[in-house]
Amino acid sequence: MIQPAEKPWVIALMGPTASGKTALSIKLAQTLAGEIIACDSRTIYRHMDIGTAKPSRSEQDSIPHHLLDVVEPDQVYTVSQYQEEASAKLAEIVGRGRVPLVCGGTGFYARALLEGLKIPEVAPQENLRAELSARAETDGVESLRNLLRELDPQSADKIGKNDKFRLIRAIEVSQVLGKPFSQAARREEIPYRVIWLGLTADDREILKKRIRERIVAQLAEGLVDEVRTIYMQFGATQTIMNAITYKEYVKFIRGEYSLEEAYEASVQHTISLAKRQLTWFRANPEIDWISIDQKNLDQLFTESMIKISSKMACESSAAT
Repeated sequence: MIQPAEKPWVIALMGPTASGKTALSIKLAQTLAGEIIACDSRTIYRHMDIGTAKPSRSEQDSIPHHLLDVVEPDQVYTVSQYQEEASAKLAEIVGRGRVPLVCGGTGFYARALLEGLKIPEVAPQENLRAELSARAETDGVESLRNLLRELDPQSADKIGKNDKFRLIRAIEVSQVLGKPFSQAARREEIPYRVIWLGLTADDREILKKRIRERIVAQLAEGLVDEVRTIYMQFGATQTIMNAITYKEYVKFIRGEYSLEEAYEASVQHTISLAKRQLTWFRANPEIDWISIDQKNLDQLFTESMIKISSKMACESSAAT
């Protein structure tokens, strides 16, 4: 039995794209009297539903979801904003006597929310961003890394190979604050006990197959029409052109890709994203991994509940 004076529990379900997090999170939340906080840098955008594999309306109706459909695709949304809004939702859910379940694949969001990583609040510098984006187009994304390396070698080494947005943000913060982004960020203790669960695939071919099947399903659901509608309304915003399965089909709409080329590019880019996500999450030693290989939803749910119950019991025993 958890004593009132103890920190409340938060369940964090992390993992790569197409690993089955959404269905499992809903089943866990229904059992644990929980509510789900999305931890995804794409599902925060309105209209981007099919291509982000956003929980369906029926799934959202089955359990309370938070931090979906927050801003328009032409608006900037920073990790600092996510940290502030998601932290408020955590407190609200706990205040209602329910269990927060943070679910997603954006590691930076997870760190900010659940590892106490405090991100400095620096307003977007639109002129600088435009200049850096143009530089990336002309000289390649690696030119941004070289610039960041002069300002902050630590961040330059950590940010993903083609992650133009995070490179630009780190340069932006470093220049505005006059000190490295990695030094500006700090850690604070959070008022929760976090149980970290991670979904993975020991056989990576299983994950690749799931990625291909999901994109085929998304195309059948109307992905191209969704991309066309967003593109016509908002244009080639940074959000859309950085989002996998959107940027590829924008190129199809522009006539730069055939439909088959857009499909293959989106598959390969999604596979690369899944690899980066796994690399990011494996840096967290607290994550208790669950393999999705040859397991259905009920099996994953049972294994997850065993791990959650064991962790709670272990900590409660240690406290007494």
